[in-house]
Amino acid sequence: MRRLSLLILSVLILCLLIFLMTTGVPQSSFRKALNQTYEIVLAPEANATIPEVTHTEWRRTAEWTIQTDQTWKEYRAWLLKQIGGTYRILSEAKHQIKLRKTFHSEIHDIKLSADEAEGKIHVIYSVSLW
Repeated sequence: MRRLSLLILSVLILCLLIFLMTTGVPQSSFRKALNQTYEIVLAPEANATIPEVTHTEWRRTAEWTIQTDQTWKEYRAWLLKQIGGTYRILSEAKHQIKLRKTFHSEIHDIKLSADEAEGKIHVIYSVSLW
C-alpha cells in the first residue's frame, strides 16, 4: 500500500513538473496580441519602428518607437478613444501613461512615454502570466 501511495505521489509530482515546464506565453498568441496592440497605439499619419521582442519563461516584451506630429495631449486623447474600455489606466505622469488588461491568466501591460521635443513616443508592451 505504501509503495502504491509513493508511486501515485511520484506520478503527480512528475505531471506537475511537466506542466510547469510547458506553460508560458505561447509565441503565436503573443505575436497576434502584439500585432493588435501595434495597430491600436499607432496613430494615423504616424510612423513606427519594428518592435524588438525579448522573452523569459513567463513574460514576453516588445519595445518600439512611434514618430508623430501630435502633441502628447492630442495623442493621449486619441489613444484613450482607441482603447475604449479594453485597457484600464494603471498610472499616469507627465508625458507617460501605463495601461493594463487581464485576459484569462495573462496580464497585458502597455507603457507609453513621450518625448515631445523629438515627437517620439516610446512603447513597451508586455504579456506575462500570473
